[in-house]
Amino acid sequence: MANFDTPELLEALQNIEKGNYSVAFEVLAHMADAGNPKAQCNLANLYQFGWGVTADGVKAAELYCKVARQNIHEEKLSALAYHDLSTLYICGAPGIGPDHERATEYSALAKELGFDM
Repeated sequence: MANFDTPELLEALQNIEKGNYSVAFEVLAHMADAGNPKAQCNLANLYQFGWGVTADGVKAAELYCKVARQNIHEEKLSALAYHDLSTLYICGAPGIGPDHERATEYSALAKELGFDM
């Protein structure tokens, strides 16, 4: 079982909780580039919501897709990434318009991997 919760990641998550988004962004961007899928999901959240960075739906979708396609069962990371993709395509974001078909597809994939609301 993989453990993606490095001390650096946990500190970045604490900074998100405190609203220190730009500090969290710097750490998460580095970790995401290094391939940490939990960092990629959290970085995607920053892009999706424009926290500490200019909102960018395309970048958020790219990051969520990287994690979703890895089929990571630990912490239901891939299921969560598919769910977040579904939400992204329900609401839309800068660079991405709402797309009901994609949202439904990603929601089904999230459920297949254990994300059930």
